[in-house]
Amino acid sequence: MPNKMKPKTNPNNAHALAQSERAVNSHRRTASESAKPTLSRSLASKSAWPQLSAKTKSVASTQVRLNKFLASAGIASRRKADEMIQNGEVEVNGKLVTELGFKVNPEKDKVVAAGRIVTLHRRKIYILLNKPKDAISTTHDERDRRTVMDFIDIDERVYTVGRLDRNTTGALLLTNDGDLAHRLMHPSFGVPKEYLAELDKKITRADLQKLKSGLRLSDTGEKTSECEAEILGDGTYVWLKLHEGKNRQVHRMFWTLGYDVKKLDRVSYAGLTTKGLRRGQWRNLLPKEIEHLRKMVERETKT
Repeated sequence: MPNKMKPKTNPNNAHALAQSERAVNSHRRTASESAKPTLSRSLASKSAWPQLSAKTKSVASTQVRLNKFLASAGIASRRKADEMIQNGEVEVNGKLVTELGFKVNPEKDKVVAAGRIVTLHRRKIYILLNKPKDAISTTHDERDRRTVMDFIDIDERVYTVGRLDRNTTGALLLTNDGDLAHRLMHPSFGVPKEYLAELDKKITRADLQKLKSGLRLSDTGEKTSECEAEILGDGTYVWLKLHEGKNRQVHRMFWTLGYDVKKLDRVSYAGLTTKGLRRGQWRNLLPKEIEHLRKMVERETKT
């Protein structure tokens, strides 16, 4: 069951957004009928990533890279763990470790990160939040602004998988499974993200084609990859499906073409939608959804 948010929100322009969301759902049904990619089919294989422990030695009896151990313990993503190691925030058996690639035995070695002893979590937590507007995608804010953690009532420590801008709403995944989070954010997997953007004016068919074909961002010159896009409603709403995640990418794509994004909602992340969740509500993922995420990123990646 979804969990109720603490602060209440009052979304604007509900009628127009509802019409656009219905159009998004209609688009998904059409795409699903043509491509037939179903979750049950993706879970048909029995050689799933979670069964690794049945085929290989337990992580507790093997040497693992320190950054992977920290990620698996939910301390940080592998990239952030590397920064912690380089900044001298990690000790192993009482000795400071700054070497990237250092390996530890989780069963025998005592690891201390940022002043606290690190142990592997016995219970993995996977949460989907329908992030409201004006919330920071972090676990703590030095300026005491509202964060996504203000909406999640759990004792365990979890982290966001990627980020949404402060005023962007929609699907946000949180977990203490650092290794899975690292894989989901790794660009090589191209995890799909769907957005509904409301623009300051109607978009032209020519500009829509430029979005779909990929374009050079006007601020940095970076080239975006091809994406799926469709005009909805009165022409000021655009549905997009991206497989990359540059910083503020959707905003920057539209800015390049001369449009301002008035509202942006992520309606889906890695196939997980916010259906049934009001703004600020969250729920635990179902076992089949966790399996789906692991299947999506099950091949090996480099650190």
